[in-house]
Amino acid sequence: MSVKNKWEASFLKEMSLKTDPLADDLIKNIIKNKGFGELRMLFKTLNDNDDKAGSASTNTAVVNYFNAELTLPIWADQDKIALAEQMFLKNGPEISLLLNFKALPLCYTSKGGAKILALSGRMTEQGDNTEKLTRRLMETAQMVINVMSPGGFDPKGKGIITIKKVRLYHAAIRSFILNQQANKEGWDVEQFGAPINQEELAGTQMAFSALTIKGLEQLGCDLTVEEKDAYIHCWNIVGHFLGIDPQLYPENYEEGFSLGLAILKRNCGSSADGKLLTKSLIDFSANFIPGKLFDGIPVHFIDLFIEDIGKDIDMNLNEVLGIPDKRNWWLKLLISIFDFLDKLTGLTKITDKLFPRLNLRILQGMINHYLKTTKTEFYIPESLKQNWNLK
Repeated sequence: MSVKNKWEASFLKEMSLKTDPLADDLIKNIIKNKGFGELRMLFKTLNDNDDKAGSASTNTAVVNYFNAELTLPIWADQDKIALAEQMFLKNGPEISLLLNFKALPLCYTSKGGAKILALSGRMTEQGDNTEKLTRRLMETAQMVINVMSPGGFDPKGKGIITIKKVRLYHAAIRSFILNQQANKEGWDVEQFGAPINQEELAGTQMAFSALTIKGLEQLGCDLTVEEKDAYIHCWNIVGHFLGIDPQLYPENYEEGFSLGLAILKRNCGSSADGKLLTKSLIDFSANFIPGKLFDGIPVHFIDLFIEDIGKDIDMNLNEVLGIPDKRNWWLKLLISIFDFLDKLTGLTKITDKLFPRLNLRILQGMINHYLKTTKTEFYIPESLKQNWNLK
């Protein structure tokens, strides 16, 4: 079957009705036996422990869950893992930038996904309080670093345990959303599919992998076909530990990009939740963009990184996300001058030379803001800090 036809709408619809029985059953048993209070205590334990997170739990089933299946699937390729880790070592600051300004906004275009994030109450600001949003974005960035750092997939590495935590978070949110007492709004399965369903999970995976790779190319990063495919392979391994159906594992970058577009096109739509999430992200980003002079950069970055995807699925994603045109007049002028000089000289884009420095400034500012706001550790391996010139 060709890449074009592989991800048919009927197949994706079927995936949208499936969740994750293993994690769902574990969470249901916790709630059934000890109630939501025990669930809250469990997640406090998970947040406070960065090793084998279940070891501090008194729940035997949780301990067994974290101690089981810590080895890679039989199809995992160590050479591809090593190649993807080297790619991350080389392009980590750019990937971090794209996580905030490409991957997450694309996730917000999903009406069902945006609704879940809004219901869970962790991705929107509460007045001037950005702590919940900061913590959620920090958790997302930490997961990517834990997974893609050298040794992240080792049995004693941080990657597998981090993914298994996320898998339980997903199951807990599903239980919350489907519980009539906890969520009085209810949930429309016919319109949105099951909450945090297999299709949504795969869509997020592709936003973090294949669609991010496309963003790296936009930033002028020179990637080989082997590097792209290796990165997709690593995120298939993430999918394995996250409980994603193997039918949704792309074989290479081309298939991954095609899958990402197919899921976006099927689920994309304007919603109040998606617009609120996007506004929160833009407002939050002003906290770590250096100086007031650059306040228009978050909007410019989102516009730049999602425009091509919008064309691919024939939708105006700026309208879908309610992105305002807040770019400062001088920023518009500066970009126009750069574009003119690029065309005039035929040289490598000036913006390609400026982006690496700006990426580092934004990444350092983001880390500083995380530490200041949440007062919790944000772990980056020493090899990455040295390579990226971070404090």
